[in-house]
Amino acid sequence: MANDKLTHKQELFCNYYIECAGNASEAYRQAYDASNMKRESVNRKAIELLADGKITARVKELQAELKEKSDIAKERILQELEAILDAKITDYLDFDGKVIKFKDFKDLTEKQARAVEGVKKGTYGVEIKLHDKSGAIERICKMLGYDAPDRFEGDILSYSVQTSPLNDISVEKLKKIREILNE
Repeated sequence: MANDKLTHKQELFCNYYIECAGNASEAYRQAYDASNMKRESVNRKAIELLADGKITARVKELQAELKEKSDIAKERILQELEAILDAKITDYLDFDGKVIKFKDFKDLTEKQARAVEGVKKGTYGVEIKLHDKSGAIERICKMLGYDAPDRFEGDILSYSVQTSPLNDISVEKLKKIREILNE
Protein backbone atom coordinates (compact mmCIF):
# COMPACT_ATOMS: atom_id res chain seq x y z
CA MET A 1 0.00 0.00 0.00
CA ALA A 2 1.40 3.37 -0.89
CA ASN A 3 1.33 5.72 2.05
CA ASP A 4 0.36 8.61 -0.25
CA LYS A 5 -3.26 7.53 0.35
CA LEU A 6 -2.90 8.70 3.94
CA THR A 7 -2.53 12.25 5.14
CA HIS A 8 0.74 13.21 6.75
CA LYS A 9 -0.82 13.10 10.23
CA GLN A 10 -2.42 9.71 9.55
CA GLU A 11 0.98 8.36 8.53
CA LEU A 12 2.46 9.82 11.71
CA PHE A 13 -0.32 8.19 13.73
CA CYS A 14 0.48 4.79 12.17
CA ASN A 15 4.19 5.12 12.95
CA TYR A 16 3.57 6.34 16.49
CA TYR A 17 1.08 3.52 17.00
CA ILE A 18 3.87 1.03 16.24
CA GLU A 19 6.39 2.93 18.40
CA CYS A 20 3.92 3.13 21.31
CA ALA A 21 3.38 -0.65 21.22
CA GLY A 22 -0.24 -0.33 20.15
CA ASN A 23 -1.27 2.54 22.42
CA ALA A 24 -3.64 4.34 20.03
CA SER A 25 -4.39 7.23 22.38
CA GLU A 26 -0.72 8.03 22.87
CA ALA A 27 -0.12 7.72 19.12
CA TYR A 28 -2.97 10.18 18.52
CA ARG A 29 -1.53 12.65 21.05
CA GLN A 30 1.86 12.56 19.31
CA ALA A 31 0.51 12.83 15.76
CA TYR A 32 -2.20 15.44 16.35
CA ASP A 33 -2.48 18.52 18.53
CA ALA A 34 -4.46 17.09 21.42
CA SER A 35 -3.28 19.50 24.11
CA ASN A 36 -6.77 21.03 24.55
CA MET A 37 -8.68 17.75 24.25
CA LYS A 38 -10.19 15.66 27.03
CA ARG A 39 -8.85 12.17 27.51
CA GLU A 40 -12.15 10.66 26.36
CA SER A 41 -12.04 12.70 23.15
CA VAL A 42 -8.49 11.55 22.41
CA ASN A 43 -9.51 7.92 23.01
CA ARG A 44 -12.56 8.28 20.73
CA LYS A 45 -10.53 9.91 17.92
CA ALA A 46 -7.85 7.23 18.21
CA ILE A 47 -10.49 4.49 17.96
CA GLU A 48 -12.02 6.21 14.93
CA LEU A 49 -8.62 6.28 13.23
CA LEU A 50 -8.05 2.58 13.93
CA ALA A 51 -11.48 1.81 12.45
CA ASP A 52 -10.37 3.35 9.14
CA GLY A 53 -9.39 0.54 6.75
CA LYS A 54 -6.52 2.56 5.26
CA ILE A 55 -5.06 3.11 8.71
CA THR A 56 -5.30 -0.54 9.79
CA ALA A 57 -3.82 -1.67 6.46
CA ARG A 58 -0.87 0.70 6.91
CA VAL A 59 -0.33 -0.42 10.52
CA LYS A 60 -0.28 -4.06 9.37
CA GLU A 61 2.18 -3.14 6.63
CA LEU A 62 4.49 -1.45 9.14
CA GLN A 63 4.22 -4.43 11.50
CA ALA A 64 5.13 -6.80 8.65
CA GLU A 65 8.17 -4.67 7.80
CA LEU A 66 9.31 -4.78 11.42
CA LYS A 67 8.79 -8.53 11.60
CA GLU A 68 10.87 -9.03 8.47
CA LYS A 69 13.69 -6.92 9.91
CA SER A 70 13.38 -8.79 13.20
CA ASP A 71 13.64 -12.18 11.46
CA ILE A 72 16.81 -11.04 9.70
CA ALA A 73 18.27 -9.86 13.00
CA LYS A 74 17.43 -13.19 14.69
CA GLU A 75 19.12 -15.15 11.90
CA ARG A 76 22.21 -12.96 12.16
CA ILE A 77 22.32 -13.43 15.93
CA LEU A 78 22.04 -17.20 15.50
CA GLN A 79 24.93 -17.13 13.01
CA GLU A 80 27.09 -15.25 15.51
CA LEU A 81 26.15 -17.65 18.28
CA GLU A 82 26.92 -20.60 16.01
CA ALA A 83 30.45 -19.23 15.49
CA ILE A 84 30.92 -19.17 19.25
CA LEU A 85 29.40 -22.62 19.69
CA ASP A 86 31.67 -24.17 17.04
CA ALA A 87 34.89 -22.52 18.25
CA LYS A 88 37.63 -24.80 19.55
CA ILE A 89 40.81 -23.63 21.22
CA THR A 90 42.75 -25.79 18.75
CA ASP A 91 41.53 -23.45 15.98
CA TYR A 92 43.78 -20.78 17.52
CA LEU A 93 46.66 -22.59 19.20
CA ASP A 94 49.20 -25.29 18.40
CA PHE A 95 50.71 -27.40 21.17
CA ASP A 96 53.68 -29.66 20.45
CA GLY A 97 53.77 -31.14 23.93
CA LYS A 98 56.13 -28.47 25.24
CA VAL A 99 55.27 -25.09 23.76
CA ILE A 100 51.95 -23.45 22.98
CA LYS A 101 52.02 -21.21 19.92
CA PHE A 102 49.33 -19.05 18.37
CA LYS A 103 48.32 -19.99 14.86
CA ASP A 104 48.65 -17.20 12.32
CA PHE A 105 45.47 -15.17 12.73
CA LYS A 106 45.37 -14.30 9.04
CA ASP A 107 44.58 -17.99 8.44
CA LEU A 108 41.43 -17.89 10.59
CA THR A 109 38.12 -18.20 8.83
CA GLU A 110 35.63 -15.36 9.24
CA LYS A 111 33.55 -17.62 11.49
CA GLN A 112 36.56 -18.41 13.70
CA ALA A 113 37.47 -14.73 13.99
CA ARG A 114 33.93 -13.88 15.16
CA ALA A 115 34.32 -16.28 18.09
CA VAL A 116 37.25 -14.26 19.50
CA GLU A 117 36.22 -11.83 22.20
CA GLY A 118 39.64 -10.29 22.60
CA VAL A 119 43.41 -10.57 22.42
CA LYS A 120 45.63 -8.72 24.86
CA LYS A 121 49.07 -8.72 26.39
CA GLY A 122 48.81 -10.25 29.83
CA THR A 123 51.16 -10.94 32.69
CA TYR A 124 52.51 -14.12 31.08
CA GLY A 125 52.37 -13.04 27.44
CA VAL A 126 49.62 -12.71 24.87
CA GLU A 127 46.17 -13.90 25.94
CA ILE A 128 43.30 -14.87 23.68
CA LYS A 129 39.77 -14.94 25.00
CA LEU A 130 36.94 -16.65 23.18
CA HIS A 131 33.32 -15.65 23.70
CA ASP A 132 31.47 -17.59 26.38
CA LYS A 133 30.27 -20.89 24.89
CA SER A 134 27.87 -21.62 27.76
CA GLY A 135 26.31 -18.20 27.32
CA ALA A 136 25.92 -18.85 23.60
CA ILE A 137 24.17 -22.16 24.27
CA GLU A 138 21.87 -20.47 26.78
CA ARG A 139 21.02 -17.67 24.33
CA ILE A 140 20.34 -20.13 21.48
CA CYS A 141 18.07 -22.16 23.74
CA LYS A 142 16.11 -19.06 24.71
CA MET A 143 15.79 -17.88 21.10
CA LEU A 144 14.59 -21.29 19.92
CA GLY A 145 12.19 -21.75 22.81
CA TYR A 146 14.03 -24.58 24.53
CA ASP A 147 13.80 -22.72 27.83
CA ALA A 148 10.02 -22.82 27.86
CA PRO A 149 8.81 -24.71 30.90
CA ASP A 150 8.05 -28.36 30.27
CA ARG A 151 4.60 -29.37 31.51
CA PHE A 152 4.19 -32.61 33.43
CA GLU A 153 0.86 -34.01 34.56
CA GLY A 154 0.84 -36.10 37.71
CA ASP A 155 -1.89 -38.15 39.35
CA ILE A 156 -2.54 -35.55 42.04
CA LEU A 157 -0.53 -32.44 41.17
CA SER A 158 0.33 -30.51 38.02
CA TYR A 159 3.65 -28.73 38.12
CA SER A 160 6.18 -27.08 35.80
CA VAL A 161 9.89 -27.69 35.69
CA GLN A 162 12.21 -25.07 34.19
CA THR A 163 15.05 -26.83 32.42
CA SER A 164 18.51 -25.34 32.55
CA PRO A 165 20.15 -25.07 29.14
CA LEU A 166 23.57 -25.32 30.72
CA ASN A 167 23.11 -28.32 33.00
CA ASP A 168 20.28 -30.38 31.60
CA ILE A 169 20.49 -29.89 27.83
CA SER A 170 20.09 -33.18 26.08
CA VAL A 171 22.09 -34.49 23.16
CA GLU A 172 18.89 -34.40 21.10
CA LYS A 173 18.39 -30.70 21.83
CA LEU A 174 21.99 -29.92 20.91
CA LYS A 175 21.56 -31.85 17.65
CA LYS A 176 18.35 -29.90 16.95
CA ILE A 177 20.17 -26.62 17.62
CA ARG A 178 22.91 -27.59 15.19
CA GLU A 179 20.33 -28.63 12.54
CA ILE A 180 18.51 -25.32 12.84
CA LEU A 181 21.73 -23.32 12.75
CA ASN A 182 22.94 -25.18 9.67
CA GLU A 183 19.70 -24.71 7.70
